[in-house]
Amino acid sequence: MNNKKYPIKQSNDYASVTEDLIRMPDGVGIYTRLSVPKGKDKYPIVFDRTPYAEALNGVPYDITRLYSNIFIKHGYAIVTQHCRGTADSEGEMHPYEYEKADGLATLEYIRTLPFYNGEIYVIGKSYLASTHLLYLSEKPHDIKGACIQIQTDRMYYAKYCNGCCKTSIQWYAERLKRRFPNQNPETNERPYIDVAKRTFGVDMPMCRNNLIHNTFDEYWKNDPRHNVIDTLEIPTLLVEGWYDFYIYGMTDMWSRMPDETKKKSAMIIGPYGHSTSVTSGAEYPFPNGNIPDTYGVDWFDSIRNHTKYEHAEFGKVTYYSICADKWKTAIYPPKNPSVKKLYFSKDKALSSSPKEDESVSYVYDPETTENPHKFYNIFKSFAPNSFDGIISYVSEPAKIEESFYGKVKFNVNVSSDCEDTAFMFRLYFVENGESYNLTESVFAISHFVPNYKPGEIVEISLETPPIAFTLKKGVSLRVDLSSSMGPYAPHANLRGHFAYITETRVANNTFHTKGSYIELPYEE
Repeated sequence: MNNKKYPIKQSNDYASVTEDLIRMPDGVGIYTRLSVPKGKDKYPIVFDRTPYAEALNGVPYDITRLYSNIFIKHGYAIVTQHCRGTADSEGEMHPYEYEKADGLATLEYIRTLPFYNGEIYVIGKSYLASTHLLYLSEKPHDIKGACIQIQTDRMYYAKYCNGCCKTSIQWYAERLKRRFPNQNPETNERPYIDVAKRTFGVDMPMCRNNLIHNTFDEYWKNDPRHNVIDTLEIPTLLVEGWYDFYIYGMTDMWSRMPDETKKKSAMIIGPYGHSTSVTSGAEYPFPNGNIPDTYGVDWFDSIRNHTKYEHAEFGKVTYYSICADKWKTAIYPPKNPSVKKLYFSKDKALSSSPKEDESVSYVYDPETTENPHKFYNIFKSFAPNSFDGIISYVSEPAKIEESFYGKVKFNVNVSSDCEDTAFMFRLYFVENGESYNLTESVFAISHFVPNYKPGEIVEISLETPPIAFTLKKGVSLRVDLSSSMGPYAPHANLRGHFAYITETRVANNTFHTKGSYIELPYEE
């Protein structure tokens, strides 16, 4: 925290800025910055809250930054806060715990401001979106529109997939540096249930609960965000990236949005990771992958003026097709698309019709098996079959150009000599000798077959998160199967709750091509 004396006021020809510490009902002071255009008495207000102000490397918010502020130029006042326990706010940071109460209290404060005109618009990315999702179920009467980006209202989508779980503590460690300056972030030691205690020296109920409660457990329904989109009535723009870990959750939100709300809402999906623009980490060119910087303020303007939105179509998803370098618009989910079916065949091939079958085994040791799968962006991958325990199947080069949009289905037959294990399947396109990731899915056998018997061959059907891509003439498809798990915790090859297991076994896992195939949904 700083030692500023509030309120602090600055001004220039365009706007006035007031920094203040406003009190929450429990007495904690929350840093709040009011940025108000000059020229009128009343303005619509854009409200955002952030726990990431420290990420600005200590650079103070200077009035000169307002010269290029898009919202100020469009005639909106801005209310920005540092979340409790971060940057210039008082109190302790307890992730998500106070955001609903603090958000609602701040809305009451906004209504007392002399420049408040009765209209509030909320915007945020990732955690900043959650600060609004946590109270939107209360239906504040003066919130007229929202721009929710790279975040979901069903948080288990960020953690779980078919019985596999991400255990990283790093995000919590960064946010809790003020409370725990002498922490030791560590994620790989078992049992995972103790990861927070090993990191901070004390147990962390939220971290523990996120590991204990698997997908669809009742626990998640107590989260104020849970299913908030199901009853949302305000026009809402959802912005997401194909490579973001929230992609399944955000497209699920769009699917559940009420029809009347969807008619006045829109969704944009770009070629991004956990971002809303092409990042420096993207290893494949997306020349037209970015949407204009004004997409947020243009959304609010379209609501206020009852006009067409320039960057997306109401009621539909506007998406970037990977490889095509084109933005397209369609409904989501697509209705009964036709599919391209490719079979896993002998000699590590993906074929348009079933060929000779084979069974391929590999050793998976959770303590030593390499995990070279990069994730959360598009990357150049390693060459096919260049790692032990990662088996690659590659198709013939495409003879014609084909476009796909939706969830990819894997139908696979697998077995193991352990009572439980996990498999990962990743889809790539191969262009000019380089492989680039498209989408993926993982599963633990016990998620589908709770009483699995070692040696038994089981047929598993699973879907990836949605993806849109164009397979150009001469480009191949590639599928890797492994147990390397990407961002998910290495499976111990033992039956039981992964968070409590302390030991591991070495597994001999086998993939059976007979009856195994993938289905790619054609773009309609």
